[in-house]
Amino acid sequence: MVHACLSCLFRAVRWIPVIFITLIILWSYYAYVLALCIFTVQYAIEKVLYLTFYHALFIMFTWSYIKAIFADPMLPPKQFYLSAEDKQALEDLDRVDRQQEMLKTMAKGLPIATRTLSGAVRYCDQCDAVKPDRCHHCSVCGNCVLKMDHHCP
Repeated sequence: MVHACLSCLFRAVRWIPVIFITLIILWSYYAYVLALCIFTVQYAIEKVLYLTFYHALFIMFTWSYIKAIFADPMLPPKQFYLSAEDKQALEDLDRVDRQQEMLKTMAKGLPIATRTLSGAVRYCDQCDAVKPDRCHHCSVCGNCVLKMDHHCP
């Protein structure tokens, strides 16, 4: 019961930044369209030009913002995940350097350029996957996310 309430509260709190940005967008729309263009600008042709330009940018920005909010994050392709046998073989190795050698062997055919500072293949223990370039593990959704996708809420 408590966990369900906390989960619901957490989902609601995650929308606060989205609501804040939406309010800023609505305020900017009011300030530019009504306060500046409609009430301040005197010539009709100037109003039409300003409003046309603003609305074109406003529509593009709003479309991009909505796509960014509701798009699912990209997960690594299946080829980066270890099979159950490979995972067990990796866990059975007792030394880290042997584990790294095994990961290097598994990652040979994968398109990976980014490595750790020591030159080792990047690996996610939570997802049991070799990490592709520009990939990180998201603590919110519990998955590795490609290209640093921001997927909140």
